[in-house]
Amino acid sequence: MKKQWDDHSAVIDIRAGKQEGATYLYKQYEGRLRGVFKKWFRGLSDEDAEDILQNTFIRFIKQVRKASPENISAYLFTIGKNECCRFIQNRPPSSQEITPSNQNNDDNRWGDLDEQNNLPSDVDLEREVSFLDCFAKALKKFEKNENNADKCLSILTLLFEGWSLKEIADKIDRTHGATREFFSQCRKKLKPYVEDCFSQHKQ
Repeated sequence: MKKQWDDHSAVIDIRAGKQEGATYLYKQYEGRLRGVFKKWFRGLSDEDAEDILQNTFIRFIKQVRKASPENISAYLFTIGKNECCRFIQNRPPSSQEITPSNQNNDDNRWGDLDEQNNLPSDVDLEREVSFLDCFAKALKKFEKNENNADKCLSILTLLFEGWSLKEIADKIDRTHGATREFFSQCRKKLKPYVEDCFSQHKQ
């Protein structure tokens, strides 16, 4: 019988020293990660994005052999963002300029959920695992307790991946204003669940 994979079974496979789990995750996320890298940073070439992707998975595999993050996708994207920063810092000064994209600034994606809007140059990944696990548990409580939580989390996921509110509005066939208002309501409902995670992360 063919094995049914998900993110967590893939990580278990990686921790056992096998390759199939890493292959599964690569196929699941490589396209999304490439797209997000180019949304996050203007000027990244396809070759740059591919290099960052490879570095992201190498670091991810090393880290999950030592730690077990609850939210695998968020952990992958966090490592990817840090690898983007590392890649840009190590480029020769004469290279084409690459800058963080501000295309979503008007959307205020996290607003007062998180006041730190600048991308980090480097991150203690063990500390990041702790934050992501806290955040994942908070989202589970939010999903259990709140109406329309699944719709809120869908929008939050797209925003995290670099979509603008206008792009999301087009995707879900709602007006930009209605989508912005719905996100504002979601953010207010979500804040009590996650503010402890952000407070601990900033210490």
